[in-house]
Amino acid sequence: MGMEVVVGMLIAWAAGKARRAGTELNGITDRALELTAQRLWDLVEAKLGTDPAIQRLVSESQQNGDATPSARTRAETALQDAADHDPRFAAALEAIVSSQASGGDTTAATGVPSSSVQAGGAAITGTVFGNIKANNKVVNRAARNPLLTVLAVALVLAALVFGIRALTASSGGDEGKAGSAAMVGNWKTSDSSSPKVFGEDGRCSGFYYNNGAPLDIGGPMMCTISSTPDADDRYTLVVTQSPNQATYKVAFDTADHAQVYSSSGQKIYEINRF
Repeated sequence: MGMEVVVGMLIAWAAGKARRAGTELNGITDRALELTAQRLWDLVEAKLGTDPAIQRLVSESQQNGDATPSARTRAETALQDAADHDPRFAAALEAIVSSQASGGDTTAATGVPSSSVQAGGAAITGTVFGNIKANNKVVNRAARNPLLTVLAVALVLAALVFGIRALTASSGGDEGKAGSAAMVGNWKTSDSSSPKVFGEDGRCSGFYYNNGAPLDIGGPMMCTISSTPDADDRYTLVVTQSPNQATYKVAFDTADHAQVYSSSGQKIYEINRF
């Protein structure tokens, strides 16, 4: 199962929830979709509700009606990692996606922003949590079964994400890729704090500092670093451990040695890869 489909459904749920705030749903179909959207979110929240990647995905979707490619990628990684280590979680996700694909479970769908999707050469236009306008038999069938519409939109979103990734990868423009590759590994510090770890998926430990000292409040820590340096030849490192977030600057002397500065330019510590 591709996690891009699950992420597309979560984006649709979060965007739809923001639009529906303070309004009444307009019918039984909307209620069924609402219940399934909540079921999907309850499953993910129970497992990864505090994960910064999931929180960012939901926040961006609620605010903008969609999420950035970076947010999508991190959410997919977090979901896949959880599924790889928890077969029951993976099976539950698979059940929701499969039931939606088969159209056999009227609760296995979620709301999506207004969209236009080509289905059999005909345009499906409208909002799942409202009325879907149709102008031929194919579209009328989709209008009667919003589950098919939701799945189609999720698949289109996934295709768009893959297209964007392929384009940026071929042009070398994948944000953070070069910087992340340079940071992956284990690092000793000059301030005698615990070794720092930067994972390939962006998960990290020991990188959050407050007032010049390391701080770990518990929970997952995520790190992203810019793909190119600034005018001072320093990369921008963003460390998030919800609800805390801080930005630092990293200057590499060699591939295995770097100096870390606060956002104001004050040197905090040095790191050596081991």
